[in-house]
Amino acid sequence: MDIDLKQFQQVFIEECLEGLEVMEAELLKLNPGSVDSEVINTIFRVAHSIKGGAGTFGFSQLTEFTHVAETLLDDLRAEKIPLIDDHINLFLQTVDCLSAWIQLLADDSESIPEAAESLKLQYNQFLQLDVNQDALSTCDSTPVQPNSLVINEHDDSDWLINFTPGQDILKQGNEPRLIFAELAEMGELKVTPKLENIPLWQNLLPEDLYVSWELELISSVSDAQIKEAFEWVEDDSTIIITHPSTLPQLAESEAADETLSESIVSPVVTKKIASTKSAETNSIRVSIDKVDALINMVGELVITQAMLGELGQNFSAEKLPALKKGLTQLSQHTREMQDSVMKIRMLPIQFAFNRIPRMVRDLSEQLGKNVLLRMHGEETELDKIMLEKLSDPIVHLVRNALDHGIETIEERKLAGKSDVAYLDINAFHQGGEIIVEIRDDGRGLNRSKIHAKAIEKGIVNKDLHYSDNQIDELIFAPGFSTVETVSDISGRGVGMDVVKRNIESLGGGIKIESTTGAGSCFSIRLPLTLSIMDGQLVKIGSKTYILPIMSIIESLQLKDGMVTKLADDTEVFKLRDEFIPIIRLYQVLNHETSLKRIADGLLVVVESGNNKYGLLVDDLAAQQQVVIKNLEENFMKVSCVSGATILGNGTVALILDIADIVKRVTTERYQHQGQRAHVAA
Repeated sequence: MDIDLKQFQQVFIEECLEGLEVMEAELLKLNPGSVDSEVINTIFRVAHSIKGGAGTFGFSQLTEFTHVAETLLDDLRAEKIPLIDDHINLFLQTVDCLSAWIQLLADDSESIPEAAESLKLQYNQFLQLDVNQDALSTCDSTPVQPNSLVINEHDDSDWLINFTPGQDILKQGNEPRLIFAELAEMGELKVTPKLENIPLWQNLLPEDLYVSWELELISSVSDAQIKEAFEWVEDDSTIIITHPSTLPQLAESEAADETLSESIVSPVVTKKIASTKSAETNSIRVSIDKVDALINMVGELVITQAMLGELGQNFSAEKLPALKKGLTQLSQHTREMQDSVMKIRMLPIQFAFNRIPRMVRDLSEQLGKNVLLRMHGEETELDKIMLEKLSDPIVHLVRNALDHGIETIEERKLAGKSDVAYLDINAFHQGGEIIVEIRDDGRGLNRSKIHAKAIEKGIVNKDLHYSDNQIDELIFAPGFSTVETVSDISGRGVGMDVVKRNIESLGGGIKIESTTGAGSCFSIRLPLTLSIMDGQLVKIGSKTYILPIMSIIESLQLKDGMVTKLADDTEVFKLRDEFIPIIRLYQVLNHETSLKRIADGLLVVVESGNNKYGLLVDDLAAQQQVVIKNLEENFMKVSCVSGATILGNGTVALILDIADIVKRVTTERYQHQGQRAHVAA
């Protein structure tokens, strides 16, 4: 009975990719000259699992390729050969090749990665070298006698296998014929079916398997190699593996049945093979579409709660206590349900970190730098969608740190530093946000060079003074770079604007701290999820808008005389020895306002990048949790707006994009400066 395995292939692909991540992480723990048996066993299990799965789905070339890698791993595991650096590099290249291969399978392609054949050749060269070394060792240690015949200690080549599969084996996607095919590759195989367990036709179930088999295998393989062929069915099957040559000796024994039974067990390896799979985990795979639907439902529940709250404010007095009690319970249950649903799609941030150890190792060797990577907080959880989008910015920042931030060994010696450079990546919760820090102890940003290049490119006005934070922010300008030659590692730096834009698209921000000669730290700040956020309602003219609370530092009201106008017409105010630019939101959004003076309104101090700004609003309203709705599904990208939400009274409020507002105002001011300079000239 043929089973369509296509339905299980996606699970196989996902498990392979997860296994390869584990394999790469474990390989990076290995050191030439010493074999960590636990690490090697973990790597071996991944390779063996991929081989077994590939065989189940009929991917014979993938099975063959993985088998060669597994053979070398088995030699290392048995300590037949010493571990050398070339082995580690070969296994890492194998991870890359298998990742590409699995991706081709995911795309329903029958192509094979170009690297597969060359890697297979390298494996065969290593294995042939091992065989030759074994042969030489045997020749050296075994004296040859005249007219003698050398016979292996175990020359039995026949195996008898009784295979009784569980009735549900076909439902689980396992096919006995694939097991037989793997055994046939080991030697000459004879298969005899046993039909005594087939029930009457009235009791037959079409998806159940009632046949068992007696297999005769002529091969010099070990019983352990035979067991491997049954690994995918061992939990639900009875498998008895015997050497036929041992049976006559046992039959001649006059011992009691119990003694006979015991004597069979020891040399014959008779048992129901024990499971070697890891214990069940309390986790399931959930389609992201199902999770999104559930999250949308929770969002509607949040809106309903807000509407009831609005209604409760105008309810009759005698029913108000009961309504308030119900609203309190609804609020509590909504929060609990929201938290539970959000946890479904939360994953450890280590999935974004997985590529980094390998990259640091390879690039350090390529650049001739000695870099020690230290990662902390890998268990910190983040929304799956955000995690996927965060991976590339982190990788880009790490590459920049390795290429531009960290000095060569010679440069570090001249600066009086240790040969070993440190690259620290930390992730942690702070309030309702996730903070990811990429910190190095390298040369730090060269601000004078950055400033000069910005003037040369016309990005800044040479006559104006810029703070260190403002100069640091220039590296995020589109196309900006101080690098004179192209690097194949981090390019010309043109990706830093993309890094910032991608992080801001997630509702987050990036901040730089740099000390010349001591290193730099890039801090990424992100919300826990993109679906629901805490918002501050603000009034601008007759309209209500929402500012993300995670961006707000404080709010205050200025008095007359506290505002200063700079030469470029920028309005600033002083707050604790720091001058903060003022942005009049009614001008940015083109609204009418009743404000006659800045002192008539309120300033909401926000942080964007490394800088602070004061957003002028007419008034502050309530703070509330809002469900973020994406406008781009029905409209084009709206300037200065990141999304929308439905308030408790049923009206729609736009969520302001602070980073986009700052970018727009800064651009307009610079263009205005350029026009004034042109007129003056």
